[in-house]
Amino acid sequence: MPVSATPEFPSLYDFHFAIVRARTPELLRKAYRLRYQVYCVEKPFENPDEQIDQCETDKYDDRSAHTLLVHRRTGEVAGASRVILPHKGDPLPILTLLHGADLRSFAEFPIARTAEISRFAVSKQFRRRCGEERRADAGFGETTRTHEINERRLMPYITLGLIKGVFDICRDHKISYLAAVMEPPLLRILRRLGLNFTPIGGLVEHHGLRQPCIARMADLVEHSRESETLLWQYAASQTSAVEDGRLAAA
Repeated sequence: MPVSATPEFPSLYDFHFAIVRARTPELLRKAYRLRYQVYCVEKPFENPDEQIDQCETDKYDDRSAHTLLVHRRTGEVAGASRVILPHKGDPLPILTLLHGADLRSFAEFPIARTAEISRFAVSKQFRRRCGEERRADAGFGETTRTHEINERRLMPYITLGLIKGVFDICRDHKISYLAAVMEPPLLRILRRLGLNFTPIGGLVEHHGLRQPCIARMADLVEHSRESETLLWQYAASQTSAVEDGRLAAA
């Protein structure tokens, strides 16, 4: 079942975290450094000797839009992700893991409007410094009273902000379908947010077992709206705040 929260949750989340599009060299460097910490140190999927200045990068970064989740009080980057955008003549990385019928199934989606979420990273060091020793999002489904929701209690919901940033990128670039190669635990977290990705074939070996999958953006948004998921509540509160600001300035 999708997670619910108190009415105060959206404003509290926005008070502690900011969703930032990484468009400048400085912000991109912060994303790359977090990726180095996660993918080269904590989970050594990538060879640190092949990276420069403790920044994890690859050939897909130049055709990607990057988002950060920033902890407002400290300015630290709590999480980062990217959306690999469609590029003529350069297929998405998910295609390197699909074969046979699965590859043919993926080919039915419109290439020019299909992107891939990638390098979904949450800072383990940040969580520890903020007193949260559990894995990110371990608190989904827990009941929390209004007065108990504070900075530490928000740590389990880091994923929510990153997904909101990904959705914003897809909207801005008119992406209709979002593909991914995800760890099963991340897929479970997304389902708890009311986001259901459709598997493409079975699990594949890619730095451990991963599930290739895809979702239609309109379906994700519509289901979130109909179910009034935590993600929808947060997104709706941000939209209302922007509209209120425009009315005040008019």
